[in-house]
Formats: sequence, structure tokens, C-alpha cells
Amino acid sequence: MAGDFPATPLDGVAQMQYNTGVAQIGSPLALLEVHVNPDVNVVVGCGLGGTSLINATVSLKPDARLWDDPRWPAALRADQANLDVCYERAATMLGATRVPDDYPNLPKLDALELSAKRLGMSDRFYRPPITVTFKDGKNAAGFDQQRCIGCGDCNSGCNHGAKNSTHMNYLPDAAAHARQIFTGAAVHSVVRDDARGVWCVRYQPADLKRELYDAPELFVTADIVILSAGTLGSTAILLRSQEAGLPVSKQLGQHFTGNGDVLAFAFNTDKVINGVGWGTHPEGVIPPVGPCITGIIDHRNTADVKDGFVIEEGSVAAPIALGLMGVLGVAAPVEGVEMPDPAGDPPLADEARIAESVLRGPYHGAMRNTQTFLVMAHDDESGQITVEGGRPA
Repeated sequence: MAGDFPATPLDGVAQMQYNTGVAQIGSPLALLEVHVNPDVNVVVGCGLGGTSLINATVSLKPDARLWDDPRWPAALRADQANLDVCYERAATMLGATRVPDDYPNLPKLDALELSAKRLGMSDRFYRPPITVTFKDGKNAAGFDQQRCIGCGDCNSGCNHGAKNSTHMNYLPDAAAHARQIFTGAAVHSVVRDDARGVWCVRYQPADLKRELYDAPELFVTADIVILSAGTLGSTAILLRSQEAGLPVSKQLGQHFTGNGDVLAFAFNTDKVINGVGWGTHPEGVIPPVGPCITGIIDHRNTADVKDGFVIEEGSVAAPIALGLMGVLGVAAPVEGVEMPDPAGDPPLADEARIAESVLRGPYHGAMRNTQTFLVMAHDDESGQITVEGGRPA
């Protein structure tokens, strides 16, 4: 909940876990879970609210042409009108809205608009709907929320109660309608008990390591089970259920896609970006960073839907800012593409900003002038999710 999320580098380390083929590193209840695999690593959220706790809040409808793919269930492809209704319901419950015009000026948003202009894409720049609250009051589920103060720490969890993660709307709404919610339990599989006509949901307490000894199986029963554990979680549960005898499609785990995601940085620019989250700094000490993503260059209106992409600006959450500063400082001269200094830039200005960041921290100098870019596109959808020793791989 608000106030419980990591706000410092030490908090960030404590809230990291690494799920590898060799061992589980860190607490299985840590907020940020990194699935480490040979081909692709995936970061997911671990907590009441899942990855919505650490996402970038953008609520953008997909290009309608993507639903023409015959791999989607025919019933879904034939019911686009109802799908649009469901989109609207979700947008309402999640409070999807654009950053208001009267919101404080955000240099990172201005910089993205300038990038759009330089790319000849000014007509494709706009403020996308994001799931953030900008006014104090009750949300669509009837629960009080605070306005966004622009701390920029969306990706490490909102400590101010302004981000509309599902623990602020859908989950308390379910609890208000007499639903029970259990945390700290890792679902293993779902199997059918035909004798009793129910489903058995098998699970283990996440942090007790019962799987290491001959502990009795734990389960709850249900008439109806809806899996909503994310791309990795739901697929892994179904694959383990298949091993336990549940009939599933041969396509399960096939065609995994990473959405063509790219994370990039314009390190040490000549413009103030102010893209590092506040962390423990109180309101007013650092200028507003704004929500993680506030602008978009939307290049999806292409002849071939697979050629479309979007570019968004981002913010760096405070718990990782110091570490990222070190990484970018080392990587920039080796891997980066050096850009010419603008006319009139003082000699050694770049080096001076780097030194200022090293001496004064990520809210100054080079890191203060670093723009984060998030790109979503398309890949060849050739990935495969399997389970090895029970873990998704």
C-alpha cells in the first residue's frame, strides 16, 4: 500500500528477487521479480496487484487490425463490439485519463514533443491515457485516492496512493462484495476433481519452502476458476496443470512475444529533463517529474500493422537512479552514439555534467539531463514458454 513501496537504493535491493534456473535469489515475496533466462529476461510485479504495482500506467487500446490474426479465438474475433464495451469498462474502473493541461510543466514531456518535431512526427505526438489520479476524491470503485504529486516513482510502486493499480480499484471492490483475498500464496496448478465436481487449486505458502520437504499438499476448491496471473504466471500454472493431467491446447506456451520492447536513454543531453523520481524527498524539494509516461509518438498508422510502433518518454524510479547513473556513465562512451554539441555549448560541458552527477547525485548534472525512452513495437512472436523444474523458462 502507499508508503510501503521502496523509496531508496537499499529498499530497492531488498525488494528484488531473481528467479533463475539455478536458484531463487532473494525473498519470493519481494516486489520486483526478475525471470532470468538465456534468451530473454522478464520483470514482473509480485504483490497484491501484480505487475500493475510497477507498470508505467499507459492504457492504450491496441490497433484493431491486430485482432484479424486467425490465431485469436474465432468467438473473440467475431465479438469486437463487446470487446469495445469491455475496454470502456476497464478504462472507467482504472481511471484512465490524460495528464491535465493545467498540470505543472514537465521537461521530459517537452523534450519528447521536441523529438517528435525533429522526426517530422508532430502530428503523432499526444498525451496518452494513463491510469493515474489527478484529483483528490473517490475513484470509480468508491475508494478514496490522493492526487498525483508528480514524484515520478511509478515503476517502484506509488507511495502516495495516486496510481490506479488494481489494489486501488478492482481488488477492494471485490473485497467489498464479500470476496476473500489471500496473499503470500504461490499457485502451483489447477486440477479437476471429477468425483466431487469441483476444481482443486493447488498452492504453497510462498516463503515457507514447504516444497523442500515432504509436506502435505495444500489446496482450495472452487466451482469456477479464472486464471489472471499474467503472461508468465497463467501459462506456467497451466503447463504445471498439464503435467498433473489437465487437458490443454497444444498451442499453450507458443508464440510468446515481448511486444518488441526497447528501453533506451539519451544520456547527458544539453537540456534539463528532470526524469529521476523523488524517492524520500518531500514535495517541493525537487521539481515535478510527473507520472512515468506522459507523452507518446504514435506511429501505428502504417500500411502493415506489424510495422507500427510507439515511442514514449519515461522516468527513472529513485531506488535504481544511483545504480543506473553508474551503468550509463560507463556504457555511454563505449556503446553510446555521440551527438555533436549544440552551438555555443561551453567546452567540456558534457564532462562537467557527469562530474556533477558523480559528486552531487542523480538529481544533478548528467542524470538530470537524461531522457528515458520506452518503445513498443512488434517482434516475430516466435518465443516459447515452458516449465523446467516448475519454473517458467
